[in-house]
Amino acid sequence: MVTDINIPSEGRVERERHQFRALILGNPNYFGNLKESPFEPVLSIQTNTTYEKIGCVGFQPRFNLLEAVVFINQSFGYGGDPCSDGSPEYVRFYLSFDNGATWEDQGLTNFTAYNVSAKATDGQRLEYATTLKVNPQKKFCFVNNLALARAILSWNSPPPPNTPDFVPVWGDVKESYIQIDPLKLFLIKDVFEVLDVKPIPELETVVNLEQAIASPKPNVLSALELQTLYREKQVNVEPQRFAFNEIQKLIKQPTLTSALTSANLSGSLQGIDIDLSKFGDLFFPEDGNTSYEELTCVGLNPNLDTLVGVIHIKRSSGYSGGPCTAGSREYVTFWADFDNNGTFETCLGTTSVTVYDIDKIPDTGLSYAVYLPVNLSQYRQPCQLGPKVVPIRATLSWQVAPPCGNPNYVPTWGNREETLIFIEPGSIVPPGTQTPAIRTVGSMSVSKIDSTTGLANGAATLVGFTATDSPFGGEVVITGFILPAKDISSGETALKYKISVSDDGINWQPLANKFTIERSQLLDGVITDLADIEQSVDGDGYYTYQEDSIGGPGNAQIFVDGKVLAKWLTYGLTGLWQIRIDVKDPVTNIIYPGADTVTVRLDNEAPQFPLNSFVITTGGGNCADFMIGDMIQGQYAVTDEHFSGVSLDLLPPLGGSFTKTPLASISTGESGTWSLVTAGLPRCGYVVRLTASDRTIVNSGSIGFTSSISVGLCLREG
Repeated sequence: MVTDINIPSEGRVERERHQFRALILGNPNYFGNLKESPFEPVLSIQTNTTYEKIGCVGFQPRFNLLEAVVFINQSFGYGGDPCSDGSPEYVRFYLSFDNGATWEDQGLTNFTAYNVSAKATDGQRLEYATTLKVNPQKKFCFVNNLALARAILSWNSPPPPNTPDFVPVWGDVKESYIQIDPLKLFLIKDVFEVLDVKPIPELETVVNLEQAIASPKPNVLSALELQTLYREKQVNVEPQRFAFNEIQKLIKQPTLTSALTSANLSGSLQGIDIDLSKFGDLFFPEDGNTSYEELTCVGLNPNLDTLVGVIHIKRSSGYSGGPCTAGSREYVTFWADFDNNGTFETCLGTTSVTVYDIDKIPDTGLSYAVYLPVNLSQYRQPCQLGPKVVPIRATLSWQVAPPCGNPNYVPTWGNREETLIFIEPGSIVPPGTQTPAIRTVGSMSVSKIDSTTGLANGAATLVGFTATDSPFGGEVVITGFILPAKDISSGETALKYKISVSDDGINWQPLANKFTIERSQLLDGVITDLADIEQSVDGDGYYTYQEDSIGGPGNAQIFVDGKVLAKWLTYGLTGLWQIRIDVKDPVTNIIYPGADTVTVRLDNEAPQFPLNSFVITTGGGNCADFMIGDMIQGQYAVTDEHFSGVSLDLLPPLGGSFTKTPLASISTGESGTWSLVTAGLPRCGYVVRLTASDRTIVNSGSIGFTSSISVGLCLREG
């Protein structure tokens, strides 16, 4: 439900928006968007998209990336200009594998929106992208593996976890069907399971059923094979579509061949029923054909510096074969108009995603996503100089990459989209210098880590948890970049970098542990995996920088997964620590120190239970006998510097219900009483377990060290 709220003039934000946080703090159900709440609504506002709206939701199956493109519709109402903190736009993703009957929470992500004047945008909306890495179950290529993705956008208030029906006040909800990539590596035993066949015991003596096997390289189907396939399936795919690759190769030949000039087609087109008179329209289109695919949204992810495009696949066939084949590619090339003259003279690069024929495609089609890492550092400017807004053009082309040198390229199959992006403020990079920067620590953007306390707040980058005054512990992953990087794919010597930490700001300790990074290569629009690399320091304590952001036709770019720079093993460390990065050019031996340090608080201590802190206080106490129906009561206490909460459960879980009454609850612990209602429980020996958790970001991937303590009891029949 959306109430009738008039869009205010620029600079005049309605009270319900301007005072949103204060209103829901006083009454969580002030706007009537909570289905179950003891609070009475005051004003009904639900899924109001005046200010922000989800444009598209898509999935990059190769890298398991859920993407949402968010439209920022106004030039105001976001908490302040780019020199302010702005306000967060949260997106929580869900996946359903039963057409929406049940949902699995995938996690939360967000970006920051600002007031960007209508003068800077010429009254047009800005488009952002937000990304979450997920891990859906992969299946064999012959198994239809689709899912329904739901994205919930909520301004200034994160959607609660495990609440797929949550209705945001200011925000939106959008769903799309996605396709999950087939297994590329599987165990021998998986084959027997999918065939529902139990291997004979003797087989295990000669075959290791736990052995991993790589799937064979998928075949590229010829035009004749595709014609046969589509006729057998009784689907209408025109020859100009399924024979597109072969026709294009012949057209590009210096002289027309007999394969094209003869009425009897030969070579790769032999046996194809095709009308040669339609070639002109096919290869010199006035506009792209979008009957099979269409680029629907384009946005910039400011947290990852990636351009994202969402592609709508409309049909079940016409994509050169199913998931057990090589399928076909949807290419997207991006251009920027940095001087705002309408020419889009700067090509930012080309990327792609593989798509397939999918039987039983949903009526609404499938949504895929492409992403392109971009280096925008040279275009950043201090916020005092005003917002940096850049027009972006993206062109989708099936099977043929749009040429970088032609921003006016019209694809045969595909279309063009244009949008505006906002480049977040930053220091101007002097030409000829290497600028290192730490982007995230423990999966938290450095902008979300308080420089005084070292505690993190807000949604993590990529991995889906939310921090609340959280310290760090375990393996702390440090990510970032060095710009401009060297063109190492073309033979230039890679840069070196050193990550150092200090607990006093004076004595610095360089990290020197080994760790493994994953890499990928983008070449001519195709992303492929490269071999993993074990990072280790040289004799001077420097790691080798493995990224290469310099691309172009025939020139590969190399990306490190997650832009990982170091993995800091913090076990046993505590207190405030600083992190810095220094860069060295091994050719000139010039050292470029990092401009800033990042301060973080470490806490590797799990919650503690004082002596005799968890006891049964009724009957015979711990390990005593009780009668079914008795009310069993006890006391508990837990301490932790960054305490979060406690929970009670009964083992075995055969019933019963707990109540807990905190008597003293502070930021460093809690104590109180508990009770267990035993009515309806069967006769048995039981363990009551108390589990305590803290707010630490553990191993850069989740919230909370946990500790447990238990007491036993025996229930007898009366």
